[in-house]
Amino acid sequence: MTFEFNEQQKELIKEYRDLIFYGYQKISKIPLDLKKVRVRKEVLFYMMGAMQSYSESIIKLMGSNPVYEKPGESLLRSQLEIWLNIRFIYSSRSEDKARIFFSSLIMDSLTYAKKHRDLWNKYPKWHMEFGKIKKSSDWDKFISENLAILKKYQKKYKDKQVTKLPDLCARCLAIDKHLKKLGTFSEKNSAEKYYTLFYPYFSQSTHANMSGLLRYVRGTAAAPEPFFDIDSKPEDTEKILVISYHAYFATLHNFLKIFNAYDSTEYKHFKEYSDKLMKQRSISK
Repeated sequence: MTFEFNEQQKELIKEYRDLIFYGYQKISKIPLDLKKVRVRKEVLFYMMGAMQSYSESIIKLMGSNPVYEKPGESLLRSQLEIWLNIRFIYSSRSEDKARIFFSSLIMDSLTYAKKHRDLWNKYPKWHMEFGKIKKSSDWDKFISENLAILKKYQKKYKDKQVTKLPDLCARCLAIDKHLKKLGTFSEKNSAEKYYTLFYPYFSQSTHANMSGLLRYVRGTAAAPEPFFDIDSKPEDTEKILVISYHAYFATLHNFLKIFNAYDSTEYKHFKEYSDKLMKQRSISK
């Protein structure tokens, strides 16, 4: 599909590229001392790295012709999850919610290892080497070592019970509960609202069910028979990039402040453009 971006869309792409470049310049200079840093700050550091990668990927997919909206939606879905996760771990004064991410990492590794081992035992003649793990008994060693790490982690932080990370919807409800407790809850900052409006919609193209598959075909009055819709129109690009810009903007802003690297003078232009985007969207509605 051949098209030209209008001036507003060109400005959006330029501003987003500038913000991403600025963000990379800033975060690449921030060290992480694992011996001194608190758990919540460590998790935030990893999430910022993922957000940077998603943002750079989106602008490459959608910043020039042809653009690919549907893969962009999958990346935007991940961006929204990162943004909501950061809000979740900071919806408490304690480190508890951040520690769940590390506990869950070990639990997920154990679940994967047990399933891999069980499959290996079920079909012993199949070739299923996994890195340094060459035989089924190697998984037993891996499981034992990770259980020991989990127990050590539990003892270190005096956690009575290591819990599994709640699903994203439950995390959003926890965020809103915290905001209500503070007396700052509103339509503008409701995590449940952002989750309900955007996350399921942008998840469609990620999954190979019918709602996802139908995102890749369309029809018109002139051509009612469905045809493949691989690349995208300018307005589709703008829709993704505006939401992506705000997700990256908010995450970077929060990250720089927490790591004492925020400079209001440097960030002034990006904030002004973010406000401008918000006004444009309000007018267009």
